[in-house]
Amino acid sequence: MSDTVVTASNVHKNFGDLEVLKGVSFDVHKGEVVVILGPSGSGKSTLLRCINHLEDMETGSIAVNGVQIGFETKKGDLYRAKDATIARQRRKVGMVFQQFNLFQHMTVMENLIEVPVRLHRVPRDKAVTRARDLLRQVGLDDRETSYPRQLSGGQQQRVAIARALAINPDLLLFDEPTSALDPELVGEVLATMRGLADAGHTMIVVTHEISFARQAADTVIFMDGGHIIEQGAPENVLESPKHERTREFLKRFLPV
Repeated sequence: MSDTVVTASNVHKNFGDLEVLKGVSFDVHKGEVVVILGPSGSGKSTLLRCINHLEDMETGSIAVNGVQIGFETKKGDLYRAKDATIARQRRKVGMVFQQFNLFQHMTVMENLIEVPVRLHRVPRDKAVTRARDLLRQVGLDDRETSYPRQLSGGQQQRVAIARALAINPDLLLFDEPTSALDPELVGEVLATMRGLADAGHTMIVVTHEISFARQAADTVIFMDGGHIIEQGAPENVLESPKHERTREFLKRFLPV
């Protein structure tokens, strides 16, 4: 069996007349951590959202575990899937957003068990047990009865990570998970993410955190203008980039 979790092939995405993705192709293998870097507007977050079919691409394909989310095959032809089918296809993909997206009227525990219980039909007692294990994993086991407003930004993002893990995903997507945090809170979230990487989770992370890319990534992708400009091992892309555009970008983050 193939260990390929994600296969993206010649992905194009437009917003009106603006072409945001211009033929993007890459693979992600089981247990691999892929970090996507690039300037604002390079197409990083759009690419991530296309993987989970939060955005619909114009042409190309993205398969997760061999399934192109948002589509289904009938008699050899590809058709747009119904909402219920898309929900099923997303069951093995967890996503962590910039702005946490927690339900403000629910406690931490209620946030974690909502999707497993209501959508995945997991028995409530099993969902609660799993949620408590996850809260211990992210260092928030004393916060299960708290509401999001009672937590710091870093704590809320760690709850969001635990929520993404609650569905036992095969793939974790992170869309700039530290960009909304005060600088002093970034470290606690990155430490949680490094723990997930060390535990063997398959992850695609859009971020500007070069230190995380250096320490946790197996593969670094640099995007600009809707293209993948360069990709490879962190020591190659970050320390010895081949392309001038990559070098120019990294000068803002790395010492000369």
